[in-house]
Amino acid sequence: MRILIVGGGIAGLTLAARLRQRGLRPTVIDTISSYGHAGSAITVWPTGSRVLHGLGLWNSFIHTSAPLQRYVVHDRDGKVLRTFDLDRLGKRDGLPRAAPRAELLAILESANGGTPVDLETEVAMMRQIGSTVRVRFDDGRERDFDLVVGADGIRSRTRQQAELHTAEHRFGWRIWCWWARRGVTPPGELHETWGLRQIVSAYPTQDRVACFVAISRSFNDTGTEPWPPNDESRDSLILRTLREADRVECIDLVEVTVPQWIRGRIVLLGDAAAGLVPTTGIGASLAMESAAVLDDELVRVDTAHIDIALTRFARRRMPRVDAEQHRARVVGDVMMLESPIARHFRDLGLRYFPTPVICRELDRWNNIPM
Repeated sequence: MRILIVGGGIAGLTLAARLRQRGLRPTVIDTISSYGHAGSAITVWPTGSRVLHGLGLWNSFIHTSAPLQRYVVHDRDGKVLRTFDLDRLGKRDGLPRAAPRAELLAILESANGGTPVDLETEVAMMRQIGSTVRVRFDDGRERDFDLVVGADGIRSRTRQQAELHTAEHRFGWRIWCWWARRGVTPPGELHETWGLRQIVSAYPTQDRVACFVAISRSFNDTGTEPWPPNDESRDSLILRTLREADRVECIDLVEVTVPQWIRGRIVLLGDAAAGLVPTTGIGASLAMESAAVLDDELVRVDTAHIDIALTRFARRRMPRVDAEQHRARVVGDVMMLESPIARHFRDLGLRYFPTPVICRELDRWNNIPM
């Protein structure tokens, strides 16, 4: 089975590792020149952890990640609204773990003898001819594949080349992210402040802390100024680390939905199929799940029946991904409430919401069959 994976991110490398585990040798390409600055931190939830266990990569991930034992939510004045004991909530399924995205990519790339990734390589054209996809790369080479997997992110060119309809929703959020030294938050504690149209988050990894600020307002400029426009918050411990940051990234938040993931022998995976708002931190685990399910369907068919596998894959995954997109959107709306009355009742609800109900919800999220 000749498979091209466009995109060497979490979804693409997870699929490649699964395919290589059973003897296939997919071609993996990416437009980046190196993985040196591959993003900020990611959180792997128990559903993603199960995929790493299946690939024999769990021990490697343990050594490069840190458990998130507590989730501390603050109000706009910095007062603690609620501390969630994830040790207790995750007793059955395990704790979420945070790691630099580059570390997880390196672990996935190392699986099953290593996955070669052709960097600085792009698809110039793809055309379906019968049961194959003819691909011309940007250097002029042409090859035929039985399947092309578009795992090239929220701005997927594969999606455009396959002419799959895409709906974009711009949230009006701008997000800044940077790395800070250890000590900004206690080890194992994820801290988040829900302020006035502003969220400040700090995710501790093993040797540093990933910091994020999300602002909800109208942005007419295209700059990437490191200081968020809300001056009142600049003196907080997390925001003060901006002054020492070596690198600050800035993005405007977009949610992408794709009603149809398949066009012939081309299929979308991960953020290319559905770009989630990062409010629930489930995106990486969801992409890993989808990669595992796609491989699970491909292993059941021969080359002549790949179309059946793709149809089954979409039926299994689309309801799950749609539900997670909706949940992330609702959580984002709750975080960014602007009405003082609505914020007051939200804060009260967060402070007194029954723990058993939260446990049941986490169990439900973590145990949805793939």
